[in-house]
Amino acid sequence: MIVIRFSKKKKIFYINAYYRKQPVNGKIIKRIGYYNPYINFKKKFFINFRILFYLILKGAKLSKRVFQILKI
Repeated sequence: MIVIRFSKKKKIFYINAYYRKQPVNGKIIKRIGYYNPYINFKKKFFINFRILFYLILKGAKLSKRVFQILKI
């Protein structure tokens, strides 16, 4: 099963797809987007929705934090 969750690299949170049993900073299947809470520009949040919807249709689950960010 695939899970979509955050991984932090310096000050940016990346939204990645992992296999369920991988650690948070383990091998990435696909990088979907990023979230940078430290800037006030329009590029604060980016996500490739085509890849996200494809993975969800294939059975991927969202983590709680990713779900909260997408809900906004």
